Amino acid sequence: MIRAASYTDQGGREYNEDACMVVKQDDYLCAIVADGLGGHGGGKLASMTAVNAVKECFEAMDPGADVQASNVCMWFDTANGRVLEMQTRECGMKTTMALICLKFDADRVLAAHLGDTRIYHFADGVLSHMSFDHSVSRMAVLAGEIPMEAIRFHTDRNKLLKAVGKGEDATPEIKELLIDRNIHNAFLICTDGFWEYVTEEQMEESLCASTTPREWLEHMRWHIRNTAKVGNDNNTAVAVFVD
Repeated sequence: MIRAASYTDQGGREYNEDACMVVKQDDYLCAIVADGLGGHGGGKLASMTAVNAVKECFEAMDPGADVQASNVCMWFDTANGRVLEMQTRECGMKTTMALICLKFDADRVLAAHLGDTRIYHFADGVLSHMSFDHSVSRMAVLAGEIPMEAIRFHTDRNKLLKAVGKGEDATPEIKELLIDRNIHNAFLICTDGFWEYVTEEQMEESLCASTTPREWLEHMRWHIRNTAKVGNDNNTAVAVFVD
């Protein structure tokens, strides 16, 4: 059984430039989260355009066809082309994007992302995988300049190395995550405005206290509401349970 829940919150910003969507097609589920960049509504247009492009590509697949990494690359390329077409001199809009795609009876999940919107996989309540941020601050961690826990409020955290609309090349980082159907698997896709205020330990604790994806998200949103600073970023997440 696969269950999913999602939410998006404006936070303390004037605009909500995040977007998310959960799409079911035949025996597949695709969950998508995007975080737009551009300001004054341009980021929202970029994120919604990218998410809708993936939805259209996903729904246009032949019935019964298996989703492969090549399909996912094409989805990102389509989204990238549409965002590039909308850019102007005044607004060079861009967006991060992350998604998971899984078949109801399969033992693998395709996870793809560009930017610092993250994908987490928890196996029996324990963190099993976290995507690699395409950002200056994450590279600083890799170089040993800062510890991983310092990335949340690092001065360069918002400087992205890759994004949809950043150039002609929008090849995502793709991972094939194996899932054991004999245990509980949970996936979380979330923007930086979410993981900025919810640590991986809090994600695990909240997951162990939850029986549904919606309940898990609400537990974690409580952390954001009680720790976020004034003017905090938009925060958006999709939670998926595979039982």
